[in-house]
Amino acid sequence: MARSPVTRAVGEPHQCSEETRLRVLRAVRWFKDLSEDEIYSISRGITSHAWSPDEYLQIEGDRADALHVIAQGMAKVEKVSADGTTRIVDIAAPGDLVGVLPQLGAPVYTDSVATLSVTCALRIEAELFTSIMLEHPSVAVNVVDDLAHKLARSRHSETHGGRPVPQRLADVLLMLMRKAGRRDNEGILIDLPLSRVDLAAMAGSTPESVSRTMSRWKSQGLIDSGRRWTRVLRPREIHEIAGA
Repeated sequence: MARSPVTRAVGEPHQCSEETRLRVLRAVRWFKDLSEDEIYSISRGITSHAWSPDEYLQIEGDRADALHVIAQGMAKVEKVSADGTTRIVDIAAPGDLVGVLPQLGAPVYTDSVATLSVTCALRIEAELFTSIMLEHPSVAVNVVDDLAHKLARSRHSETHGGRPVPQRLADVLLMLMRKAGRRDNEGILIDLPLSRVDLAAMAGSTPESVSRTMSRWKSQGLIDSGRRWTRVLRPREIHEIAGA
């Protein structure tokens, strides 16, 4: 059995420091055109909150009253499909925005966000976000561009939803490598508490099909894996499978 390289979070949840808030806000795409003084001004109106693992930042269907920017930790974005099953549609990493607002055309949250580890996030209230867009037109322009990109990505996902399971699973691993992977002497380690059921939900497949594919890749030396961790040993071949 492979030895688990997973590092577990220790200590109690903590509030984000001012230094962390500023660093995270600088990384937000919507605020990329703002000056340091403008970023600082925005940060003064933002609160920070912390969650333990397996807690929810927001729940699908609840009134949308704030956006959250992940500052530390990781979270999974879930959506309930028409048949009642829950699918993980994204992983939120530091610098990512989650949530929707009435100003963006959604009066309720369209998905749920659950923490995968101890997580700190910045909360931007709806009224504050409105004032930010009015005061900084570049933010409004970047918001529109980002929403257009997300719509295009959603349509692409729907168009390619019928691809074979290995291609879809390879896409999932590429996304996880990009957002949560860290390179070590053997490959790229995805150190997240995601089960086969989670991976299947992200790939739009069944746990059985994902397990078979992962087992085959493991026997071929493409990956290594254990309880809720995966190490990609040959990233280039995973890229090739995704693009097949």
